[in-house]
Amino acid sequence: SEMTKTVEISGEGGPLGIHVVPFFSSLSGRMLGLFIRDIEENSRSRRDGLFHENECIVKINHVDLTDKTFAQAQDIFRQAMKFQSVILEVLPPYNREQYEKSAIAPLFFLDNEEGVPKTKIPPPVHPKPALKSINLSGTSNLEAGVQATLQQAKSPNLPRVGRKSSSPSLSPLMGFGNKKNAKKIKIDLKKGPEGLGFTVVTRDSSVHGPGPIFVKNILPKGAAVKDGRLQSGDRILEVNGRDITGRTQEELVATLRSTKQGETVCLIVARQEEAFLPREL
Repeated sequence: SEMTKTVEISGEGGPLGIHVVPFFSSLSGRMLGLFIRDIEENSRSRRDGLFHENECIVKINHVDLTDKTFAQAQDIFRQAMKFQSVILEVLPPYNREQYEKSAIAPLFFLDNEEGVPKTKIPPPVHPKPALKSINLSGTSNLEAGVQATLQQAKSPNLPRVGRKSSSPSLSPLMGFGNKKNAKKIKIDLKKGPEGLGFTVVTRDSSVHGPGPIFVKNILPKGAAVKDGRLQSGDRILEVNGRDITGRTQEELVATLRSTKQGETVCLIVARQEEAFLPREL
């Protein structure tokens, strides 16, 4: 609480006009909250000076967003905005490094042979894979604005012991490259005037071929949000009965964009079982 400031807003004043992305710790890769990437001009947030770019929302009505998925954090925010008073804990940019250190300390507090506690922080890792983001309602782009918040999702700086292929990652997007421990869900989306309404993300192609493709964001408008079943972090397995394993992100996007308005796209997605999601005790 010493590192954050409290912002109290009314849920009845209309849209806030802020654009948020996941706030991943650069030290542990943990999801710590919502990063305010952008504030719309002439919005309530800009007019009333509620928020500033690069601030991070870490608690909403006393609910800690640490280890929540992006979809869960968005839902907590939406539910809170139904109340007259909403209390947010906001982390200023100048306290971010200190806050990340405070969040990593409990993770790596280990005992040595003498029984004296000491903190072990893993050395930084600088991997080559990059995140590519394509918005299905517009042109392809590398979202420079979210590099700061998503660079941790490329490969969280975890100790080697935590980087087994069978362990779920702390990042919801890059969480599981295999199909184990996941349930398959069939989702039919009818393309309307606002498109299919979701973005996809993958790692750059490697020597093993194209990596798995995940749903990155559900957009505020479009078929996905109306249907309500597709979620951020879902891995896309099939499109219209065609296995997309080994297909590039560009091929998938071309297939989805070629769907005409009024036609239905049949998706098979894999979703992590509930056992792997953070639980509220």
